[in-house]
Amino acid sequence: MLKHGEFVAPAIALLQGVEPAPNTVDDQALNGVLERFRKNKRASDEPSAMNNVVAVFKDAIVLQQPGASAQMRGFALMSVAAGVVVQTWALWMAVSSGILSVFTSWRHPFLALEMVVVAFLAFYVFPRWYLFLLRMDLFAPEDEPTVFDRKHRKVYRLFPPLDGSADSGWQRLRLKPIALQAVEYDWACITAEHRVTLASTGQALSRLHSLTLVVRDYRKPDEKEGRLLDEFDVGNSLGMGEYTVPMLWEHIRRFMEDGGPGVPQGEQLQVFERPRSLWQSMGVVSPFGPKLGWWWRTNRFPTVLFLLLFPVTLPFFTLWALCNWISHMTMRKVIWPQEVLERVGRPLPVRKSP
Repeated sequence: MLKHGEFVAPAIALLQGVEPAPNTVDDQALNGVLERFRKNKRASDEPSAMNNVVAVFKDAIVLQQPGASAQMRGFALMSVAAGVVVQTWALWMAVSSGILSVFTSWRHPFLALEMVVVAFLAFYVFPRWYLFLLRMDLFAPEDEPTVFDRKHRKVYRLFPPLDGSADSGWQRLRLKPIALQAVEYDWACITAEHRVTLASTGQALSRLHSLTLVVRDYRKPDEKEGRLLDEFDVGNSLGMGEYTVPMLWEHIRRFMEDGGPGVPQGEQLQVFERPRSLWQSMGVVSPFGPKLGWWWRTNRFPTVLFLLLFPVTLPFFTLWALCNWISHMTMRKVIWPQEVLERVGRPLPVRKSP
């Protein structure tokens, strides 16, 4: 396990020597830091785990990676499938229009340039994105969790080995458990920030909210602040907003600082029931499956909408369910580093909801 200060996140390492943009706090910010939290100050009166806690130990909790939920599995694979269909159609239209232009006109000065652009997009740009998305869903580890250890005042990040040994060649295609790389951070060197990112759909603007943990090394006498080591999000930013980010941080803060519970009162531990068939995956991603009753109780309005629009939603969720099932079938179990296991001990018994 890498100790505090021995690891610098690759994205941070690329920026070493580059002057960072001012990281100011602005209550009206559209893009940047909305609030910087303090460990000795309450951020919310209603702490919530936001369904992110997947394991509780005597003095530690485990928070899942944002994309590790059973439902979100397969979404990236489905995006690749949709992208291939759209790209194939666009490529065919470009080629056919180019051929048509040759026969209808002896002069087409931009034909060669158009074909070069189409070929560059089709065979260089898009495949790289597709490969990135496929790696998220096929033969990937089941989770890359973050562990908060209040007994030792540590935070552990777990992710695939840095040397790429788990993702190279045929190693990735073997359905064997994967041993994760662990990096250890001192809780005292971590600050939490509420960040917002401006996103555009082409027709409207929206803000994505995230809880970001910033890790720095211990400050040296000649430094204003310690060297930046890492920045990573906790929780699913797609499911959080202006008021829920402080709630999630408050839960983590109380657990680490005030001896709070692993899961807030009234909430349940996130227990994954991984689908073992296409029919079960259909119930995980949509109400068109064996979990219609659960969807009706917990997501009534979306369920009614999905059922009313079934000519459109049924094919969409069928494709998602197929990709979800494939993703789960190729998912690899995670082997935790022995040092982390020895520190956190045995998980507490899971109390399932009725």
